[in-house]
Amino acid sequence: LYLAQGIADRKSTLPILANVLLRTDGKDKVICAATDLNVTVVATLPAKVEKEGGITVSARQIYEIAKGLGGDDVHLRRTDQNWAEIRAGRAEFKVVGMSDREYPKLPSAAEVDTKKVDPAVLRDMIGKTIFSVSSDETRQHLAGVLFECDGQTGRMVSTDGHRLSKVERKPPGGPVLEAGVLIPRKGVLEIRRVIENREQPCELGVKDGHITLKADEIALSAKLSDSQFPPYEQVIPKDNDRKVFVPRDAMLEALRRVSIMASDKTSGIKVGLDKGKLSVEADSPELGNARERLEVEYKGTPFQAGFNAKYFIDLLQEMTSPEIVLELAGELDPAVIRPSESADYLGVIMPMRL
Repeated sequence: LYLAQGIADRKSTLPILANVLLRTDGKDKVICAATDLNVTVVATLPAKVEKEGGITVSARQIYEIAKGLGGDDVHLRRTDQNWAEIRAGRAEFKVVGMSDREYPKLPSAAEVDTKKVDPAVLRDMIGKTIFSVSSDETRQHLAGVLFECDGQTGRMVSTDGHRLSKVERKPPGGPVLEAGVLIPRKGVLEIRRVIENREQPCELGVKDGHITLKADEIALSAKLSDSQFPPYEQVIPKDNDRKVFVPRDAMLEALRRVSIMASDKTSGIKVGLDKGKLSVEADSPELGNARERLEVEYKGTPFQAGFNAKYFIDLLQEMTSPEIVLELAGELDPAVIRPSESADYLGVIMPMRL
């Protein structure tokens, strides 16, 4: 129900999509499902079925009820008027419901060929890309995470047009995909919720325009976007000639402190390089200014470019390497940031005029 109430769509013009489906499956199982027509979760739960049938009730309401119930067993009964009677311990509820016959057809996870993946690897890849997905729903080609996998190497890429994140992992297994698939933002977030505390392997597969995740009794299906993700390799600069190694923690703290003085609207800061120094500064007529310098090995010509501080902070928070590499070119060229010890994660940040 925790997963179902996150997926059920309370804003839909179809009232039944705000409900969770509860339906018996034989004599010893109950299906619990929710969908917004793009993302669907189905859980098959053990039950003692006395009479077969089904009902749909408000997902938010039944989740709140179930969360607060005492006692070990929950007794559920459908009345003639499609009300749900819920009893547990000393508590008794009567909830207005709707017929399960009107509920949309659910995708069948059993028909999807899936391969095992490590949930920790999947969580990590999502964490390293979800923050740079576009929140602009009109730009469908940017409102998701591109997932590529050949069964040996998995790759996730996201961009909102101002920044790009790319992570690559060699997870054991994973589905073999001929081309990358674009998973919309909500689908990615719900996949993460299913595996947030999971340690045992889960299964992942793609079929008929959907990506399916199986984790024990839970199956989650997310409709893939048919928009074309931009050719991301062309966005990643290959020959930035100004390259400095910076301690991650020191850079992150400097950015947090200096960005206090950056404009709320743009979060604009200037990153500069001079002999042996990297400087981060913000200057706002309404607020004041701030500057911090870090010692680095740099012998090139002086340089300064404007960037969004928040984009740097989001990226550095996901890097665990004690040292990062900052690659810069001209003041109107994108910056590349990557961990110094591995080449499997990088971020590209577009410059801004300040």
